[in-house]
Amino acid sequence: MQSFSIALSRRVYRIKDGIDSLRKHGSNRKAGLGVWVLSEEAPSYKEALSSHEGSIDLLCFLQVKSYNINRPINMVISIFLGAVLGAALFTYFVFYPVAWYFWDPLELRRFPAPNFVASVSPLWLMKINASEKRSYRLHEAHKKLGPIVRVGPQTVYFNDPRAINDIYGHKAISKIIKDSFYDRLASKYHDIVQVRDREEHSRKRKYLAHTFALKTVVDMEPVIRDNAEGLIRAIDAFIDEMDTKPLAENRHPSVFNIRKWFNYFTLDVIGDMAFGLPMGFLSAASDTATAIDSSGKSYTIQSTIQALHKGIRYSITIGQITSTGLHKFLGSAIRCSPLLHSRLGAKAGDDFENISKRQLRERLAKGPPKRRFGDFMGKILEDKEGRPRSLPFGEVLAESVVVLAAGSDTTAAALTNTTYFLLSNPSCLQKLRQELASTVPKGHNGLVEYEHVRALPYLRACIDESLRLRPPITYPLPRLVIDPQGATVAGHFLKRGTIVAVPPYTIHRNVTLYKDPDEYNPDRWFEPDQSANLKAYNIPFSTGSRACIGRHIAIVELQILISTLVLRYDMWIDKDEKLDVFERFNANPGPLMICARRRIPGAGNS
Repeated sequence: MQSFSIALSRRVYRIKDGIDSLRKHGSNRKAGLGVWVLSEEAPSYKEALSSHEGSIDLLCFLQVKSYNINRPINMVISIFLGAVLGAALFTYFVFYPVAWYFWDPLELRRFPAPNFVASVSPLWLMKINASEKRSYRLHEAHKKLGPIVRVGPQTVYFNDPRAINDIYGHKAISKIIKDSFYDRLASKYHDIVQVRDREEHSRKRKYLAHTFALKTVVDMEPVIRDNAEGLIRAIDAFIDEMDTKPLAENRHPSVFNIRKWFNYFTLDVIGDMAFGLPMGFLSAASDTATAIDSSGKSYTIQSTIQALHKGIRYSITIGQITSTGLHKFLGSAIRCSPLLHSRLGAKAGDDFENISKRQLRERLAKGPPKRRFGDFMGKILEDKEGRPRSLPFGEVLAESVVVLAAGSDTTAAALTNTTYFLLSNPSCLQKLRQELASTVPKGHNGLVEYEHVRALPYLRACIDESLRLRPPITYPLPRLVIDPQGATVAGHFLKRGTIVAVPPYTIHRNVTLYKDPDEYNPDRWFEPDQSANLKAYNIPFSTGSRACIGRHIAIVELQILISTLVLRYDMWIDKDEKLDVFERFNANPGPLMICARRRIPGAGNS
């Protein structure tokens, strides 16, 4: 596809040269040719020939304004540009994929696909990602077609437990690496999740591993507890408000959407841990935030959570385009249109990054928080001896964005899902409450300490079973076979250039591993015939050297908050309540409407 992008660049620069001639010889009119041309920063024609990235901003500088050029000329240019773009899209989405399919250089035609479109283009993956029901579509495909499904011209997914270690295990890293999909998610600087190069990943992991180690997270338990108290105050306020109303005005006492409050809680926690600056969402009962743009100007984002989710949905959908050149070309084209930039979600992604940028700049201006355990930024910016690492601002910002996003979104999803499953299974809830009541001492107004619950087996089983049924990270993490000799995955030889992945939602429901895999059953974690498989093949945070580095944050928050809520409140949901899920990169639950009332004050061991 690179040669195609270069050829397209040649044609576009010829258009540009013609317009430049019009500018030079045509009266006093000027063509508004977008940012690059107006600022005279467009690469030369020769530079465009030397790199396929010369076409990245072709639509930007060809965004001709109708009031600047005579209308007939504008129409000719628009028609010609439309023809070029149409030819490009036809070549990429029709001619090239069909030719690739019949040529079959990777020998993937042997694997079934949901339909012909899925085997020849990224359109099927784009569609199911845009639908926000990706895992359900993939699960149905595997149930219909078997353990191996082709979902793209180069891509196959495996619902086979052997594939987990073959793709993500430590021994696989010499043959299989992260796919270029992660490059398409990144900006100039790659964060710890996006980086593909092993040496670069090792460099980053050296200064981030200690930052997110279990000991560091436990040292920051006061941050979790402070924000848990804020959540308790909010829930108590709902209860007090509803208790003052006649029952006729509110059929269920104290009904509220706890998922929204879990989002506020996790954003406040990770914001405080990362920057030493509380986001203030719990106290404000809102996720409205201030951001700063590239010029340093402040502006308001009405919903941080919506900005995150819309931005990720856009990035994941357009990220299915495997040609890096075409991906950048379309991304730039979308950014040139304010309407598309806003509606498709690209602007939302920028907004979330700008929220992170504001938090980071404020942290750099104020310095580290005056507390014993500091914050994550302090550990990123300085080594153990207090010497500055001299990292570029862009790299620190990239890590800030992923910490704020991943550190809040996955944990909020896990809290919501675990609460839902416990309230949907009263016997499990009662068993957990008994374990907690026999272990957790009185006091602290029902706010549980990590030390009291860190080793409780049934609590951990309740959490892990929720993570199995509804893993927060449901995107099948793509890996690329790079060994010239190919690689073997689940007994199947795959050539270099093949993209492989395991869908977490589906592998967690593999009938060869678990009895009644669709049922919530924490006791399965204590059954010998299932517990071994659970430890080996349950991958809510992935596995191997690229497993989620922040998983300890999620587990500690879950153990503290779930224990606190179970001991402090009687909670229930309507028997017909179904918790919907909307998938971006992560699987985000919809609203969870619960009823609550206080249990015995100072709940604990009594």
